[in-house]
Amino acid sequence: MNTTGQPGFEQCAERADIQAEAHARPPLAVEFESAEVWNWVLYDLPDDPAAWQTPYDPACRHKVLELAGGQLRIERHTEFVSVTWLGNGPPDAESLRVIGTCPGRQLAGARVLVRPAGWEGVADVFGPGRIFGGMARFTGVEVATDFQIGADQMVTYTLSGNFEDAFARGRLVKRLVDLETYRMAALLGLPVVRQSTPALQSLEVRTGVAMRALSSSEDETLAASIREISALLAEVGALREGLRYRIAASKAYYDVVSDRLASLAEAPIGQRQTLKGFVDHRLAPAIKTVGAFDRRISDVSATLSDAMALARTRLEQTSQEYNQALLVSMEKRARQQVHLGQAVEGLSVAAISYYVVGLIGVLIKSLPHFAVSVPVLQAISVPAVIALVWWNVRRAKARVEKV
Repeated sequence: MNTTGQPGFEQCAERADIQAEAHARPPLAVEFESAEVWNWVLYDLPDDPAAWQTPYDPACRHKVLELAGGQLRIERHTEFVSVTWLGNGPPDAESLRVIGTCPGRQLAGARVLVRPAGWEGVADVFGPGRIFGGMARFTGVEVATDFQIGADQMVTYTLSGNFEDAFARGRLVKRLVDLETYRMAALLGLPVVRQSTPALQSLEVRTGVAMRALSSSEDETLAASIREISALLAEVGALREGLRYRIAASKAYYDVVSDRLASLAEAPIGQRQTLKGFVDHRLAPAIKTVGAFDRRISDVSATLSDAMALARTRLEQTSQEYNQALLVSMEKRARQQVHLGQAVEGLSVAAISYYVVGLIGVLIKSLPHFAVSVPVLQAISVPAVIALVWWNVRRAKARVEKV
């Protein structure tokens, strides 16, 4: 008897994994009013497990380590590893040593300085350079950055204000870290697209030439055009396949950046440009370039597919015209065969009748003498012989046609 108050259903095999995924990355809790969060994003990760040293494990999605100077969080993503250090000051030498054992190359880095409400040291952190930011989500909370990479290879952000608890403070820190991470990751597609643009331009030009060649009425030119279109389709397919993941990833990363900016819900401070204003102005055109490249590949592929369909139509039309001409020729030859058969039939009747009449003459000559001469009897038999031979030939022909 079930005493738990539940019906005792068998659990879905995937339920535990799905539930674990929802809690795989514990929320970031920043306990100190004055704290520093350093985040490194490592890219170009090695496939060899031997290249990963302790505490890094390529199979582990998330790990939290408590070090003497602070907390270290390691997160494995599809393309990169995110290493986040949290403490009430910069990471100490031992923490830097552990962080430095992570393989890969640095793609992005963010240093978030968390400060209490009323802090007025923004100008001291960024100096005379241009500052971006605004009031973020919670009343009295201010974010700022200059989007410049410092000597420590990090982009510095400041976050100041009153927070209800450590998790509220950690949520905004995490959004700033994600903003810097995915802002850089989204731009990975731009160099690839720029590098592939000359190849795409060449394909576009060759596609135009092949399309114009299809209007030629010469069979050799048409055949050459079909071969060129087939080769172009293969090249476009290879180019598209080689860039498919990178372009799709850039679009997905840009969507994450847009979500993080929307979640900050910035309000301008005076005439200072917000983080969203800067990112929209600098990042959106790059993503549009990537999107335009993707559309151009699609357009070339569609044009070549239409060209191949047109070529097939022309080939079918040419084949039909050839078949029509062949049928006309066959019909003409059939008529000639009929006429020839009729002529042969007439000649056959005449030849057979001639020999039959000759045989009749020989037969008559072997009989007793008649009053009528042999030639006269032969002449009299000619019509009957011709009619009989013609009737037999027609009957034989009818039998053959029935088979």
